[in-house]
Amino acid sequence: MHRSLLSISIVLVSSNVCHATEAQETKIYEETKKFILKKISLEAQQKIEPGVSLYNEDELKRLGSVNKTISEVLQLNPNVQFSQDSMSAAKLGEIKANDFSINGAMVYDNQIMLDNISLNNVINPVAGNNDFAMTGLSGSSVATTINTDLLCELAVFDSNVSAEYGEFLGGVVKAKTCAPKTTVGKVHGQIIYDYTSNDWTNSNHIDENEIEDFEKESGDLYQKNFTKHGISANLYSNLTDRIGMNLNLSKRQSDINVKSLLVNHDSAKHALENESAQLNIYGKLNEQHKLKVGLQFQNDQKSLNQYNVKNGHVDVSSQNKAMELELRSQLKYARMTQSFVFQKQDMFSDSASNEMIIWRNSKNKDWSTLTTATEGGYGDQAQGLNSVEYKIKSEFHPFQWFNAEHNVLIGAGYGHYDTDWQRLENVYNYFVPTNNDITNCLHQNGQSIDPNCDASYNNGQGQYHTTRVGLNAGSIEIRNDHAHFFIEDAIQFNDYINLRLGLRTDYDSLNSKTVFSPRSTFQYLPFSNQHLKFTTGWNRYYANKLFAYYLKDGINNLSYRETRKNIDNDWGSRVPYLSSNIQTSDLVTPYVDESMFAIDSLIGAFDAQLKYVHRNFKDQIRKTRVSISPIIDEYDNLGRMQADTYTFTLTNHQLISFKESQHSILFAFDHTDKNSNFTDYDDGIIPSNYQQYILYDNKIIDESTRPANNYNRPWTARLAWNIDFQKVPLKLSNQLRLKSGYDAMVSSTIPVNERPIGPDGNLVKTRYDLTPISSAFTWDMRASYNIHVAKDHYLIWGLTIKNLTNKINRYTLENSANLYTESGRQFIADISFKF
Repeated sequence: MHRSLLSISIVLVSSNVCHATEAQETKIYEETKKFILKKISLEAQQKIEPGVSLYNEDELKRLGSVNKTISEVLQLNPNVQFSQDSMSAAKLGEIKANDFSINGAMVYDNQIMLDNISLNNVINPVAGNNDFAMTGLSGSSVATTINTDLLCELAVFDSNVSAEYGEFLGGVVKAKTCAPKTTVGKVHGQIIYDYTSNDWTNSNHIDENEIEDFEKESGDLYQKNFTKHGISANLYSNLTDRIGMNLNLSKRQSDINVKSLLVNHDSAKHALENESAQLNIYGKLNEQHKLKVGLQFQNDQKSLNQYNVKNGHVDVSSQNKAMELELRSQLKYARMTQSFVFQKQDMFSDSASNEMIIWRNSKNKDWSTLTTATEGGYGDQAQGLNSVEYKIKSEFHPFQWFNAEHNVLIGAGYGHYDTDWQRLENVYNYFVPTNNDITNCLHQNGQSIDPNCDASYNNGQGQYHTTRVGLNAGSIEIRNDHAHFFIEDAIQFNDYINLRLGLRTDYDSLNSKTVFSPRSTFQYLPFSNQHLKFTTGWNRYYANKLFAYYLKDGINNLSYRETRKNIDNDWGSRVPYLSSNIQTSDLVTPYVDESMFAIDSLIGAFDAQLKYVHRNFKDQIRKTRVSISPIIDEYDNLGRMQADTYTFTLTNHQLISFKESQHSILFAFDHTDKNSNFTDYDDGIIPSNYQQYILYDNKIIDESTRPANNYNRPWTARLAWNIDFQKVPLKLSNQLRLKSGYDAMVSSTIPVNERPIGPDGNLVKTRYDLTPISSAFTWDMRASYNIHVAKDHYLIWGLTIKNLTNKINRYTLENSANLYTESGRQFIADISFKF
């Protein structure tokens, strides 16, 4: 791999040697050429700048996507990694954005923004689709979903990130809506509708056994029947020469039927909805000041029926409400930007019952096809985050000092955050009855029947509950204040050397610590132009705020376990059920040290970039089980990771004409190598001994060097090819991906008599065995046809085909020995009206 990268580097450098002599001999011509093509050159620089990827409105709309999410756009980015099951054939009914990793970081360590508003879930980002739980709500790294049809730009900062940005270990993803650029008084907009279903999708399989599992299996793992459709609308106008507006509305819905295990119920119905609304008002106060007022609302809803529980319905809602004020001021010596953000994130779970009761099947408890019959739910719960943020930055006009041009950027910010978790009512979870005596369920007084008793079990023997877990109603509140300051100077020396030096400091009241993040970038242009450019950087990034560690201890303190001997005894013998020793004051802020090197080159009509990013993650927070009886967990900073990402990209900065058509091409390749000693901050299976040894592929290694199982395909090649036909209003977009095969390592416990002795003298208890997974190829295509129906009015027909070749691609889940398949061929139709 290193030899291949070295060879590519030599080609990039040698292909540009001829430009040195040419630049000297035709200096006047070159300067004139730069002046004429100034706009094109600047655009090319933005696209190939190391660490920055920009996707404009046309690129976002041309992408063949199913759910119109940010994560689908990022599948073309070589520095972004996805979970192995991100394209699962069994979860095609989902409409939320997939989690993603940037340069090896955890999925919750990215900074995701819509304009100035954060979309991060900082309460429970790794909870997953756990909508039926006693002590928590479902959650992913993104709090709510946004529709990419409503964006004008998407920027990804994956390395060499400016000191302006903080609170991340992976990267920054910034979605942007734009001010209208239309004639005053003219109203423009677009309405888009799309549709797909399981009837338009091939359900691929590996073998006949998987077909049988797919037909018989129940639960969320197999969303066999689904219908998805979405509608979005965008309206924008310059109402006057001083006031403009942009209104965005969208709604996406998915109706899913999963097989039910309840008698007389063929399926359990799920209804998923994503709604969003955004209104931006742009005001030109005078020649120096411009004001933007923005209102946002997003709501992700789920109406769910448990496939194996009677009366197990639950409604879940995740909302984001925000208002932003942004003032841009053109001052004498600087351009100043100030922003105020008021934000409220809420998540609710409304359950049909506050008691989850498990029975043995009987005459009266006969609704299940299993050996046990379950009814009820986990009660109502909620969590929320209220925040107010203020940021200010000043970009000073360039000035000369010590024979160099300086561009100084200074900024600061403050944020106040109130987060809470609420259990709105007492909740009980009853264990399977274990009594052996006979009961008729009547209390000794003979006048009342025990509510947790069933007299029909086993021909009248009866059954009753003797053990239950309870969770008291209550709430946990946490407050946090965060402040930051940064300064950065971009220095240019004689058109040959660019240097950017920055320093960022952050203060967090949760641990009362102040951290410093140095940022540096060095750039050398041997020919004083963009034909060849060497870039290197050394940077440190500190993690974002995450309230999960601090909330968990309070939630666990509300739980207890209690027992009774028989139905005539009161519930008693209460003992704590869950316990956590979380020393929040001892937790330091996780950070990552980054070093990178990149070569950029202009080769004819193409931009080429070869880049290497090394990340060393330190003080990562993980959960460790220190006691089994009683169960005691604690968080520590002993998590360690290292990630190396090699990427090569090639794209044309000028359209290529061929037989009355124009073509744009992007080729991207990445090789990723990641080692980690934990899965995420809630990984409770890690022993307390950091220097534990394991048997990995028949070799004894330190667990901290175990390669990551997920978000870690060894390499992926991507090709995006867009075609515009000149005589026919037809556009074609192709996205091809080839993901390498990989060795999935499945864990198991070594029998006691077979355990080897590790270097520390202790017996090795855990082994990981190799399960080879073959490579995966997908070809996605989108075609759109423009029909001019009237002046400035267009009807656009679109068809997207995912996995055009219907290739059967396999994957395995974390620590699982089972093989699953990705989606087969899928069709998505859409129609747009643009005016």
